[in-house]
Amino acid sequence: MINLSARRRLGTTPLSLGPLGLGVAPLGNLYAQVSESDALETLRVAHQHGIGWFDVAPYYGFGLAEERLGRFLRETASASAPIVSTKVGRLLEPAAVAPDHEHFVAPLSYRPVFDYTRAGVERSYADSLRRLGLERVQVLLLHDIDRLHHVGSHRALIRQLLDETLPALNQMKAHGRLDAIGLGICEWDVGFEILANADIDCVLLAGRYTLLDHSAYSSGFLDACARRRVSVLAAGVLNSGFLAGGSSYDYRQADEFLLRRRQELATICDRYHVVLPAVALQFAAAHPAVISAVIGARSPQEVGEMLEWHRAEIPAGVWLELREKKFIPEEAPTP
Repeated sequence: MINLSARRRLGTTPLSLGPLGLGVAPLGNLYAQVSESDALETLRVAHQHGIGWFDVAPYYGFGLAEERLGRFLRETASASAPIVSTKVGRLLEPAAVAPDHEHFVAPLSYRPVFDYTRAGVERSYADSLRRLGLERVQVLLLHDIDRLHHVGSHRALIRQLLDETLPALNQMKAHGRLDAIGLGICEWDVGFEILANADIDCVLLAGRYTLLDHSAYSSGFLDACARRRVSVLAAGVLNSGFLAGGSSYDYRQADEFLLRRRQELATICDRYHVVLPAVALQFAAAHPAVISAVIGARSPQEVGEMLEWHRAEIPAGVWLELREKKFIPEEAPTP
């Protein structure tokens, strides 16, 4: 069982995070519409139960998630306000009507446009602060710098990040405008290249260290982060909610192979009277490089489930059987 009040330092900064963060993307109407009252109550309940950092981005609902988080922050005493991480890399350009989107339902009327220039980063940060109602955030991440989002132009993007974008972020940090900088990615090999060429504090890594995808571990990326004292924030530990019973895996419809694998995992968990999401969360959180795991929620009930998964006692036999059946690597750390 993990202590929710425990905190670990973020990279080499004085900033520390608790072991569990709230992902605010679902409150930007990810996959389903969330009412304003439900969104604010979700944020309140998470905060009341000791979740001390919230992760958001301009892209989530095209500003909607940041606006809702901002309304919550305005009612929260500054002394007890959560740590906030947001992201840069896209600008939101006004649109006449809200565009149709494959992930976000009824987003705000903006059109997201990639922009990693120094001017684009400055404008994105200023716009986020306005929506959040803050003078600064503690953590700023480069968003979606993976090949998936930049087919055909990725090499040029990496050069721009190393020559212009990351120096701009480091300058903002040096001037006290934020506490930590990092990456928000789903491709660990992109993270490897940045680690080798730039100074960052953290990597928010989505979906690449889970019960169904160990690639960030087997590649050595997590160990490289630990050696460089770059903190890993584990996101997507349920693979887009698939390991909690959803139908999507990494934002796509799960195939029959994945459905069978999930059932095999669930059968093991059932034998030990634990639930699969709790095992998934605690597995990802156990690597020494991981200082915190972030899970999205769209209701107070889902916040409660997160806390239960986080605090659950997992029998040692679960980890032994998962190793024996090759669901987790032989040498992977477990709680």
